[in-house]
Amino acid sequence: MSKITIGVLLLGPGVQMLDLAAIDVLGMLRTDYMSGIPIPDELKSMGIEIEYHYISESGSEGGKGWHGVTGGGKVAVTDSLQTCPPLTHLLIPGPPPDYDPSSAVKKFLSEQLESPNLEAFMTVCTGVIPVLKSGLLANKTVSAPLKLIPGLKEEFKQTTFVEKRWWRDGKVWSSGGVTNGLDMMSGYLREVYGDRKEVVEMLLGMADVGDRGQEYKA
Repeated sequence: MSKITIGVLLLGPGVQMLDLAAIDVLGMLRTDYMSGIPIPDELKSMGIEIEYHYISESGSEGGKGWHGVTGGGKVAVTDSLQTCPPLTHLLIPGPPPDYDPSSAVKKFLSEQLESPNLEAFMTVCTGVIPVLKSGLLANKTVSAPLKLIPGLKEEFKQTTFVEKRWWRDGKVWSSGGVTNGLDMMSGYLREVYGDRKEVVEMLLGMADVGDRGQEYKA
């Protein structure tokens, strides 16, 4: 993979700030990041170009739009649902659990999931809920926040829920609670970039993101 174009879909008021940390784990593979750290040149050559897009339903006119996150923070929005370019990856951090996606958001999620360009469709914590409400996870197996799984099982009977830190079903990657987004992204790097195992493990070690495994008891 020569380039990643990743979109972060910001939905509802108060997106969980810590959910966004998962994108930074992936970002450690950036060519420009790796060029500035003290590692052998042969490892630096394994870097990947990464282009980021922060997407909201309304977008950003003139690049001045912001989307609120927890902790009183704001994220600069770069794209709307309509102006977002083709993506290779989509990350959906968690909105408030009672967030209901609009028809435009449902359409966007469906188009992304069905796109042949998209290699990974990722949800962190409650980020899985708008996808469930869009009817896109029928006959799929996903992870979700542990405390919410009983209620989700009742509401979305066509979806199988697993009590795991993260789970993969095809191109759909889902995680449990907030910090499990880091576990999911670490698992993604280890599984997808096995040909760069040395550099992946070195970067995850630098970030002190261990391999806790998918099982909560681990």
